[in-house]
Amino acid sequence: MNRTLLKVQVAVLAIGTGFSWITLVFDYQRFFASGGHVLNISGCAVTNPIITPCFYGALAFLAAFVWALAILRSAPESVLKRQRGLQLLLAAGTVFAWGNFTYEVYRVMQSQPAASAFSCPAGEVVVNPLMTPCFYGALIFLTTLVVSILITRAHR
Repeated sequence: MNRTLLKVQVAVLAIGTGFSWITLVFDYQRFFASGGHVLNISGCAVTNPIITPCFYGALAFLAAFVWALAILRSAPESVLKRQRGLQLLLAAGTVFAWGNFTYEVYRVMQSQPAASAFSCPAGEVVVNPLMTPCFYGALIFLTTLVVSILITRAHR
């Protein structure tokens, strides 16, 4: 079996993991610069990133990346079973990311959009949804899901 698609999957997830965690670091820098502390969940000018979609997307990317590495290193006969489990995680991540993007589009369409703790980036004024990390994360999740589907089809 050609393991090229498995390597592509790992590479795309590495990009997504790096992107999501860098975004999270910038969110934490903004949070700490505004006077927030690690355990502050409310009462701060900037929302604690731990309660934002970006945090959970970063966790999903990390979990999927580790899972994809495990699949890459596994025996060829166990790839399909493990890949199906990863594919479910990628599908959930894709739905979650596109759901957040849809929320951003909804907020932009409001006549007087307000900042929200669940926006991307958190707590900031509404920006063009195509410029948010949620959009790019959704694209990366979707790309990896497509690669995952190609892997499962190649193993049949």
